[in-house]
Amino acid sequence: MSWFSDNYEKITLGGATVIAIAFASFGFKNNSDLAEAFRLPAPKKNMETGVAGLEDMQDVMASLDGVHEVHQADLDGRKVDLFTGVSLFAKKDDFRNPVDLLKSDPVHAGISNTWWLKHGIDPGYSDSPDQDPDNDGFNNREEYTEETDPKDSESYPEAVVKLRTISVTTTQVHFKPQDVGGGGKQSLFKLETKSERPVNKMKPEPIGVGSVITFTKPLMDKRFKFAALEQRQNANGTVDTIWVIEDLQPNKKGTEYRFDKRGDLDGYKGRTLGIMDSTAELTLQALGQDDKSFKVDENAYFSLPFDEKATKKPYLLKTVDLKESKVEVEYTDKEGNKQLHIMPFIKK
Repeated sequence: MSWFSDNYEKITLGGATVIAIAFASFGFKNNSDLAEAFRLPAPKKNMETGVAGLEDMQDVMASLDGVHEVHQADLDGRKVDLFTGVSLFAKKDDFRNPVDLLKSDPVHAGISNTWWLKHGIDPGYSDSPDQDPDNDGFNNREEYTEETDPKDSESYPEAVVKLRTISVTTTQVHFKPQDVGGGGKQSLFKLETKSERPVNKMKPEPIGVGSVITFTKPLMDKRFKFAALEQRQNANGTVDTIWVIEDLQPNKKGTEYRFDKRGDLDGYKGRTLGIMDSTAELTLQALGQDDKSFKVDENAYFSLPFDEKATKKPYLLKTVDLKESKVEVEYTDKEGNKQLHIMPFIKK
């Protein structure tokens, strides 16, 4: 137990003794004097019913249940910032005179000042038209021209304009027909290069007009049909047999080639031209696709960004022009008009 617990009684008794001595020292004459000494004045009843500041408190309480709105001021069609007012700019050679974009000449030629204000973009940099706030690969000038949102990566100009050609590969083959009966009605076919090197052939079983051509190797196997036989008179008066070969490949379906017995394509002297399969390797320099490439066959449709399994493929790699070293992509613009995007490439 603590000292306090052990000595509590003694302390209490001691305290009582001190009080008794104190009373004795006052020297009261009788008990009535003692009672009078300890009588407290009776409290007065407060008749005031008002509370200071009550009306202010009631107003505050009522305000808590109300709807509070801050309405921005409007100046020349612009909302005024409540803290900084209307944004003003200054020319770099005249800092003391502010410029109001709404009333000044265009800061950047070809882009209205109101466009910068509308989209909340700072036009105060020399390269502001070349900046890309939403990182979609299209700069402010391009977004302004195409009326898209420069701060929304899902709103951008026609993607195909950012398409570039990395390289083009081309395979050229010639049909070398062999008449085995009936003036060509029963024939065999070989595939040869421009330099007459054989690259594929049929089994020694001739086929007739209307048959699909089956080769022994995978290269172009069952891609073509022996469509028809034609006759062509030469300048020297002799008549040549022409074998009509129809392409069945989806991107060239229905295309016809005409070869004579030498393997020359009809209308061309020598083997200057044959069946040309060209594939372009492309890259889209926008929409986060800059470091990716993909391949598209000539006359095939594709999507952008590229997705081989896409259900919608609105772009057509229409032509690979080897002579002019250019690739043409056809598409329909937002007004419904057919357009061509032309891309040069370097021959390797």
